[in-house]
Amino acid sequence: MKHGKKRIAKIVDELVTYFFSIGATDIDINLKEEKEYYQISVKCNYSCKDQGKIDKLIKYLKCAKQEEMEEYFWELAGDSDVDTELTLVGMMTDEAEISCNDNTIEVNLIRYKI
Repeated sequence: MKHGKKRIAKIVDELVTYFFSIGATDIDINLKEEKEYYQISVKCNYSCKDQGKIDKLIKYLKCAKQEEMEEYFWELAGDSDVDTELTLVGMMTDEAEISCNDNTIEVNLIRYKI
């Protein structure tokens, strides 16, 4: 797939931007390239007590991968000052695990290589 690593960078950019928007001040990112997939792991704190924003994160990241949409829109990820493109991130990943407690969010995303 053309621009595979650029797409991974856009996903990471979008996640960091979103976590800053919900008050994160300590963001730990682990990006790992395996033979068949990329794994993006993010753990951060947050100060936002708006459960709706957390529900939005979970909903958008757990949407089904849509390669057709990704091909046209991946370059837009991380470039908006107005809103997030979490939906696009969800469309660009194959698996998503999200867990949160009172002040920590952990996101683990898998994107298979084609």
